[in-house]
Amino acid sequence: MSLILSGPCLSTSHFTSDQKVYLLELPDALRRIISESEASGCFSSREYQDAMLSYYKIHMCRLDPLPDCLNRTMEKLGHEVYEQMWGPSEFTITGTLENYERVDRLKEISVPTLFTCGRYDEATPSTTAYYHSMLPGSEIVIFEDASHQHHLEKTGEYLAVVRNFIDKIENRRYSTPP
Repeated sequence: MSLILSGPCLSTSHFTSDQKVYLLELPDALRRIISESEASGCFSSREYQDAMLSYYKIHMCRLDPLPDCLNRTMEKLGHEVYEQMWGPSEFTITGTLENYERVDRLKEISVPTLFTCGRYDEATPSTTAYYHSMLPGSEIVIFEDASHQHHLEKTGEYLAVVRNFIDKIENRRYSTPP
């Protein structure tokens, strides 16, 4: 048995801080549109949607065009459920996960664990490395030139990493005397 956490969000406070940093890296015009919309609570304007699309192209999925599987997922996304759990946007967290903090529970995990993320992932490499540091014996892999959808952007590399991790765990299990 093992666990793979790909682009995990185990701390809303860390996620929120990371997104604020990413927001500062956007061009002034996009940052202004997002900030004004977030402040006013108007998330439906075309300008806001376009600005968020620019953000998503960097941090959610860097493929152009988006893969069909991701398009299908987004078309069927339960927006009401997302808003109930998270809130109206990546930057305004008002849902049931607003105070979600589980880093302190990582020590309860007793199986080999692999953390993965993309270099530009919403689950940033620094925060994912922090999670990794809180779980002794875990492993971490950061996929270069990839984002939150690193499993789609770097499918071959991702599958190789996962296979190697699982093979190592299986080999350890079968080579250990009873």
